[in-house]
Amino acid sequence: MTDLTAALLFVELILLVATFMLIMLGRKEAKARESLLQQMTHTARMVSRQEYFNSLHFVMQNAKNSIKGSITGSHPTTAEQNDQVQGILNHINAAKSRNIVIQYLLPKSQDRIKVASAYKAAGAEIRFHPGLLVSDLRFTVVDNNQTVIGLATATGQNEPTREGYVIPSEAFAQIFLRQFQERWEEAITYDTYLKDTLSEVKSHNPSVSTQLLSSQLQVPESEVKRILEIT
Repeated sequence: MTDLTAALLFVELILLVATFMLIMLGRKEAKARESLLQQMTHTARMVSRQEYFNSLHFVMQNAKNSIKGSITGSHPTTAEQNDQVQGILNHINAAKSRNIVIQYLLPKSQDRIKVASAYKAAGAEIRFHPGLLVSDLRFTVVDNNQTVIGLATATGQNEPTREGYVIPSEAFAQIFLRQFQERWEEAITYDTYLKDTLSEVKSHNPSVSTQLLSSQLQVPESEVKRILEIT
């Protein structure tokens, strides 16, 4: 009887160990599945984002008359984002050399001045509008007949563009152009906004150097000096 009990306990122990191992394997598999899904989602988002910028590059390089966009203007934080911004700057330079009108609306926020300054230096006309701070829609209208729309996963000024669509329709473009023009007329110019920002800083610290102002706003020191000469 004692041998039978011991044998049963031994079998039960083996079953418990096997059950424990199955539970551990199940958890590992679940974690691996979750990690795989996250990687697939991240890859899909990167592809969608890249498709958006590819579409944007295509319509910009083929522009003949005008490029008008309402964008986030958030400064790049990754190598991929740096490449995307540089690509846009290259297209602005090329479009400017073809005498194309280039206008961009950005959110009225100090952390957008860096990208705004780069776009302006490349040849774009820049204005700031406070209504864009919580916008979840970014768009660029080229030649009044092609619209590239960028969408984020959530509403907010710092949400990156995840998906993009190109709509080759003049009637559709007119809808966005009307909204763009209304906000453009309400918006503050680049020089005025940078001038106001610098004046506010200097009102609290009159002796602040142009080098420090340049570093804080992340714009070239020559640009700071140019605006201060206007003030």
